[in-house]
Amino acid sequence: MLKRLLQVFAPAEAHHSENFDRIPLAAAVLLLEVAHADGDYHVEEEKMIETVMKNHFSVADELLEELLALAEKTRQDSSDLHQFTRKINKAFNQTEKEQIIEAIWKLVYADGRLDHFEEALMRQLGTLIGLSHRQLIEAKLRVAKK
Repeated sequence: MLKRLLQVFAPAEAHHSENFDRIPLAAAVLLLEVAHADGDYHVEEEKMIETVMKNHFSVADELLEELLALAEKTRQDSSDLHQFTRKINKAFNQTEKEQIIEAIWKLVYADGRLDHFEEALMRQLGTLIGLSHRQLIEAKLRVAKK
C-alpha cells in the first residue's frame, strides 16, 4: 500500500513500512500545511490533527507518529501547492477529495475561529483539487455544525 503512496507523493523514495493508505497521508499533509498557514503551529493543532487522523481516517495509534513524520517530510519537500494538488487530482476521486477537505475544515475550526490565512488557503485548496465553491462551503458547514 505504501508503494502506491510513494508513487503518488515521492516516487524516488520508498523505505517506509506498508501501513498507510493514500487518503490519510494526503489528509495529513494538507492538515499540516493548513496548521502552518498562519505561521504558528500550536499543540492544540497537533492534537486536532492526531484526533482527525484517528477518528476520521481510522489511523491506529501505533502508526500515527510514522504517518505524521512522513506527511511532514512530504509537506516540506513540496515546492508549492500546485505540485502537490496535481498529484492529488490524478490519484483521488471526488468523494476522497471531499473527505480530505472536510478533515481540513475540522482543523481550521479547532481553535474556535477562522483565521483569514486559513480561509484563503482553504479556498485555494478547494479550487486546486477541483471542488466547487458549493462543495467547499457544504464541507465547511458540516464541520461547523458539529
